[in-house]
Amino acid sequence: MQTESMAGEHRESRVSGIRHPSCVHHSAAASSRGFTLVEIIVALTIVAILAVGAMPLLKGFQDERQAREPVAKLVEFAREVRMRAMTEKRPYQIALHSRGFTASRYFNPYLQLAELEEFIATAGNPPPEDEGFEVNDLDNGGKLTKTTELPLAPPPPKYDEHWTQEYVMPQDMQYAIQFWYDNEPTYLEGDLVKLWVFQPSGICQPLKVQIERQSATFDVEFAALTADIVKESVDMR
Repeated sequence: MQTESMAGEHRESRVSGIRHPSCVHHSAAASSRGFTLVEIIVALTIVAILAVGAMPLLKGFQDERQAREPVAKLVEFAREVRMRAMTEKRPYQIALHSRGFTASRYFNPYLQLAELEEFIATAGNPPPEDEGFEVNDLDNGGKLTKTTELPLAPPPPKYDEHWTQEYVMPQDMQYAIQFWYDNEPTYLEGDLVKLWVFQPSGICQPLKVQIERQSATFDVEFAALTADIVKESVDMR
């Protein structure tokens, strides 16, 4: 009898250890049910709060990018004229005036705004090039012939004498510049023109520029050897 009771207890314990199929199905269904409505609402609320908090930050980035546009253009012009000066072995310039910046070859150390505007106006319509190797030879019946039969030296490279790039500054912008020999910054107003000259060696004058706009003020300092920005401060408003 004792043996039979022990066998019965063993069978009961073994049966009790087996999980019913309905329990297994219920557990799997509970683990795969997904998010509840409350959980979805909480997640959407968190996303909305993060989006609202990020909007001022994104607007600040956009305002800074727009306000920094004149500085970016001045850097772009400086690199272009420096490359042209070193390639063509002649000086180039950036004319700084109340209307903005104008890049071109260096042609007048005493450049006035009216002369600069005339140069810009004629840049798109350069005069026709003189051929220079044919003349009207009267002794040959008025035919066009070469002036000499001797072999000519290779012509010098032709550069675009009328190349120019211009940046018109926004209406809310004003700026001042200071060269190394200036005691204080000079605001570009009226017909005043200041020249930032780049030599064939690539060297230019060190320059400090202060650009003021409604949304920000930039103080930028350019190096003499590379015309890269070596110091910059921004005051966003």
